[in-house]
Amino acid sequence: MKQRPANSKVQHGDPTCADYGCKREECLEARRRKQKRNKLLRTTGRPGMVVPERAAAHLEKFRQAGLQDIEIIAMLPVARNTFYRVMRGEPLTRISEQKILAVPAPPALREIRTLATVDATGTHRRLKALMSLGWPSRVLARRIGVHEAWISRSFSSRTRVTQAVEARVRALYDGYWNVQPELAGVDAGEAEGARAHARAQGWHGPLAWDDDTIDDPKAVPVTDAVEPIATEGENVADRWLHGEAVVLGVEDRKRVLQHLMEWTNDTPQEIAERLEISLDTLWQTWSRLKKQARAEGRTEPWRRVYVPRERDLKQNEMGEAA
Repeated sequence: MKQRPANSKVQHGDPTCADYGCKREECLEARRRKQKRNKLLRTTGRPGMVVPERAAAHLEKFRQAGLQDIEIIAMLPVARNTFYRVMRGEPLTRISEQKILAVPAPPALREIRTLATVDATGTHRRLKALMSLGWPSRVLARRIGVHEAWISRSFSSRTRVTQAVEARVRALYDGYWNVQPELAGVDAGEAEGARAHARAQGWHGPLAWDDDTIDDPKAVPVTDAVEPIATEGENVADRWLHGEAVVLGVEDRKRVLQHLMEWTNDTPQEIAERLEISLDTLWQTWSRLKKQARAEGRTEPWRRVYVPRERDLKQNEMGEAA
């Protein structure tokens, strides 16, 4: 029985999982199918191992796109050792080759390859905001192509970062500032651990920062009172709108804000007071809701405000109206 590596990417249903000692039927069946396939290959004169040229050429496209090896490995369904064996020109199994070729090469990142640096304020604020949402540093590090320890060291000792890293963090933030980590495959316990750590450090979420000032070292976060624990259950936003005394979570607050802005005559100041947030936070959230709708190809939310007439209708106008 082979020893399963600590960083193994093998999942249930993979024949290698059974080789590691797993007794689940789906893994055993996968191994049986693999054995039959290998027997067929041998009897028809086709080897189970193949030369690495095709796989290596495919992986080279990832490097040419500007991705670092750590990022490429994270995208592949094969182990780190397999990746480097291929790049060294060593043979690999036919199955591993098929898995590698099945992953489409990404388009070029078009990054500026330079060691020039910029102020790290915005980079740190974006990473801390994402962690306050529940994105673990491990996941963030993998997606920007750095070691996990880089993030904590950067927070404590770096005042500048390279332009390439700054651009990657900016792109990551724009894509995930409103995404719940658990819905993107992050373990719920790990996400809550990231949120707890962020709370303990006093970090602020995306709504505390305006896109125009998040990079400004002199800017301060727009904060409100500490949000109490949100009410559990379904339809919390609808229940709030119907007058039930529930506490809104982040997503429910966005839904309520959008409804009030679109379908009521309340002024923004009145809506902010009802939601117990600042006016700056309201406008920032409203802007992000519109931006999200555009990104998803939906119709942007808009203010459907009825403006009452400020004077009585004249008698002839009343007749026309009748």
